[in-house]
Amino acid sequence: MTPSYPYSRTEECSWQPEEVARNLSLLTSTGSSRRSSSSSIDGHTHLLSRGWDSKNVASLRAQFGSNVLSGDEQETTGNFWVRMRLSFVPPVFSALVDQLKEPLILMLLFSAAISIALGNSADAISIGIALLIVSLVAAVQEYRSEQAIEKLAHLVPHTCTALRDGRVLDGFFAKELVTGDLVLLSTGDRVPADCRVVDSVELMLDESSLTGENHPVAKTGEGLTLSAAPPISQQKNMVFAGTLVTAGRGRVLVVAVGQHSEFGKVATELSNVTSRKSPLQVKIDELGQRLAYLSSLAIALIALLGWLLGRPFLETVTVAVSLAVAAIPEGLPICVTVTLALGVLRMARTNAIVKKLPAVESLGCATVVASDKTGTLTQNEMTARSVFTLAYPNTRFGFTGVGYDVGKGELVQATDDSGATFTRPQPVTVENKEFVALSALFHVSSLCNNATVLSSVCEAVEGHTGGNKSGQPTELALLVASEKAGVPDPRPLYHRVQEVPFTSDRKRMEVRARPVSGTHPCSALNQAANRETTPEKQQSRWSSSKVNTAPPVSADGSLYFVKGMPEAVLGECSYYCSPTGSAEKLTEDHKVQVLSQSRKMAACGLRVLAMSYGPSLDKLTFAGLMGMEDPPREGVVDSVRQLRQGGVKVVMVTGDSKETALAIARRCGILGSEYDTRDYDSDNEHMLISNATSEADLEDVEFGSSVALSGEELDAIPPHNLPDSICGVLVFYRVVPRHKLALVRALQHHGDIVAMTGDGVNDATALKGADIGIAMGKGGTDVAKEAADMVLADDDFSTITMAVAEGKGIFFNIRNFLAFQLSTSFAALSMASIATALGMPSPLNAMQILWINIIMDGPPAQSLGVEPVDAKILNAKPRKSDDPIVTRALLFRAVTSAALIVFLTLKVFKNELDDGHVTRRDTTMTFMTFVNCDLFNAYVCRSSERCFYELNFFSNPAFIWAVGGSIIGQLLVVYFPPLQETFQTEALSSNDMFYIIALSSSVLWLDTIRKKFFSNLCNDSFVPSPFAKKDDDNGKGGRRPRRSRSWLNFRGAIDSAIPKKTKSRGMRSRGNPVAV
Repeated sequence: MTPSYPYSRTEECSWQPEEVARNLSLLTSTGSSRRSSSSSIDGHTHLLSRGWDSKNVASLRAQFGSNVLSGDEQETTGNFWVRMRLSFVPPVFSALVDQLKEPLILMLLFSAAISIALGNSADAISIGIALLIVSLVAAVQEYRSEQAIEKLAHLVPHTCTALRDGRVLDGFFAKELVTGDLVLLSTGDRVPADCRVVDSVELMLDESSLTGENHPVAKTGEGLTLSAAPPISQQKNMVFAGTLVTAGRGRVLVVAVGQHSEFGKVATELSNVTSRKSPLQVKIDELGQRLAYLSSLAIALIALLGWLLGRPFLETVTVAVSLAVAAIPEGLPICVTVTLALGVLRMARTNAIVKKLPAVESLGCATVVASDKTGTLTQNEMTARSVFTLAYPNTRFGFTGVGYDVGKGELVQATDDSGATFTRPQPVTVENKEFVALSALFHVSSLCNNATVLSSVCEAVEGHTGGNKSGQPTELALLVASEKAGVPDPRPLYHRVQEVPFTSDRKRMEVRARPVSGTHPCSALNQAANRETTPEKQQSRWSSSKVNTAPPVSADGSLYFVKGMPEAVLGECSYYCSPTGSAEKLTEDHKVQVLSQSRKMAACGLRVLAMSYGPSLDKLTFAGLMGMEDPPREGVVDSVRQLRQGGVKVVMVTGDSKETALAIARRCGILGSEYDTRDYDSDNEHMLISNATSEADLEDVEFGSSVALSGEELDAIPPHNLPDSICGVLVFYRVVPRHKLALVRALQHHGDIVAMTGDGVNDATALKGADIGIAMGKGGTDVAKEAADMVLADDDFSTITMAVAEGKGIFFNIRNFLAFQLSTSFAALSMASIATALGMPSPLNAMQILWINIIMDGPPAQSLGVEPVDAKILNAKPRKSDDPIVTRALLFRAVTSAALIVFLTLKVFKNELDDGHVTRRDTTMTFMTFVNCDLFNAYVCRSSERCFYELNFFSNPAFIWAVGGSIIGQLLVVYFPPLQETFQTEALSSNDMFYIIALSSSVLWLDTIRKKFFSNLCNDSFVPSPFAKKDDDNGKGGRRPRRSRSWLNFRGAIDSAIPKKTKSRGMRSRGNPVAV
């Protein structure tokens, strides 16, 4: 029996660095000697200096596993080409067998078997080809969609730097790692396995793919005392597979590989989540079962009736088989597959890649979009947004633009003269009087900074050799803000003398630097450097300073530059920067004002830093506050608004704090009224300024208690109460992956169709369990992309709105071609049934029935699936997942059309059957009449509301080609001699053709009467969105949405109909949460 790993995570975290190596070196011992082997007393020294010896690797891998995930281990024997080329055959064959077990397919197989038994091999071949196409397409698609689990290994890095046999091995294959291996990490590396840190130098990791937190996490080698099963966020001396090293370096020892790592646990959990069928799949299954039962009953009754009338047994069975072929719409699965596939192609052209065909339709009935915040609603890039300085307390300063692009944005200001109303923001330049005080703030933020932005830092001076930016997101945001304000990076002009890094205890970072030229580039800094200070006062200050390692203030013009948490920095300040740049006394009232403004910024979800400078650390001058955020993506606000106006609820699921989550939720329009049409975009300076000091920002912290729940609160709710407890909650914060999957399940239990968006490893299980998972293509991890049903290649959240419109249109188009196919099937079944009941010969032979059902129904029905949909349907609320696919209105249209087709066909057949014997002319006239009626019926089925003369004949080119091809095929059947023999037809005269066309065109007039006088019976009802209803009820004051020929025009139709001013209803609008 293979021994298990002997240590717990709590033990691993509690060890000191030397204990880590000592205990891991004991893994090569066996049995009871593991913990007491004398030969391993110095093993920890050997492990840290030389790594594992190669002779120990095989046994360690056998005991504790390989660094691969399930499905990644491939056979190494046999022909490689065969394994690579034919590996898909077993799963595809298995999926094909499953498809052949569907009720609709089983009925067709039964019909084909009877046809073979009766010698009708042509019928059996036709049915078999249809079955092969439908089943094979579905099987291949299922095989491709289930490759998500195997693709998880793509996130595991291929190479790393390891120590083996005393040699440092660069490019070492990560899959060759074993427990206890020593790995060297540096900036830019992706961690290859779960490891315990031995020693580190400013080691920072991005764990957002696991935890959802977008702030880098500092790692240490010191032992920690933790509780049993500590959460990832508390394991400060552990690094995890798949996370990224953003700064520093370190040595780590592997403690968990493959399935035993945190990443591997996500993979295991993902493999245990069962994919749900889409609503369309459920409805098609139900329809297939019902049609199978009804067909069986009808066949049995007709066969019994034929036998009672004295027909021979063989003839009775032949009629029954023909009725089975007529009653089952074998083209329905093909049409559904083709319709969904064409929808996928249209969406792919707009960067929405759908992996599973039914997912397109699922979006059409999605009632909830559960979105991850970091990297999905937001850009995962910190952006400076707000500035406050005591020199101008009634002026609000802020930045436009988002992200690290210096060219997109500027510093703006707005003044509050009355205490209530702000002026429209204006740009701030070096000519403005306010620039003197602001310049000191931006110089401090740049000098007390270790990040690099290539556009702002001289490469020759800094020695920059990496990409165009590097460093922590917060410091990058400060550098970009200085560039936007017109303050070039001053670091090339300074020599750094001393640096005290930021720590969680001191909560500030200090840098001492002197100007190379002896003069500061900022007047406020020059005045601080020239401030008179006596040696006695200097000595007194240094002796009382908390940081007692710095020398007295020198005469070289050096200053201290400090940034950190407002409370920590403000307590060391004695002055503040005045409008002229001079230092003025900082009173307690000033401190209260600064802390109040800091609290307002924090309530808006901003990360607030205070800046100060001075000749000594105990007499600093307060420069100001700067607030930063992870801003929403462009287009998110409009997308969320349109989804909500269309009846789709948008909720946020994030690992961030409550304040940040509520702020981003308000910014994105998740909170507030769906009719609030104000621009919340980041570039709207007026909205940013006017809401800067709103007390609503502070009230929202309490307000959020009714619409927000934390992960701890979710844990306290019993599982059976969770679906009801989360009703009305729009923001879930401080959640972990298990919470996300539980939320998806709870929403589904409540009857919602859930679309889950995400981009990290922690989102994978929820993406898999949701009705439709949506991953981000650019910023998303491989595991999220493979677990999702749809990938947004451009990370544009607004593409979801277009996908929802596509899903709605597809379902209504499916109903249209279903009405066409059912009317054809009902007509063929009824015609044969009536003829049998009246003792008449069969009007059509078996091949003619197959032609009608497979050849004729295929192309026209498929073209109906791409019919452009009216904006009225696109604006409708999501349909319920339990809505029947076959409605009363659909049946009314199908039955009335079938009744007219049967009447006209039997009338022609009765007229031709004058001598009591069936001739080729009789069946040809009947056959041609039926087909022409069917084609006219296909045309009117393009819309459930508009009459044939209201339809644009050229709006659906696919329909023109389909009907044109069907007409050509029908003419060949009637006039081409070889096909005449196969279908038992003969050529008709021109008079016969004109008579048939005139007679069958009555289908158009029947449809007009239905839609004009019985519209309530033949139109499929739908619930319009509140926005669409409001526009229809007003009838004026806003333009009516233009009918869209394509789902691509959905956004235009919505934008053109948005009213200029709409009174907010329900929840009070909180305004823009970002203070400037």
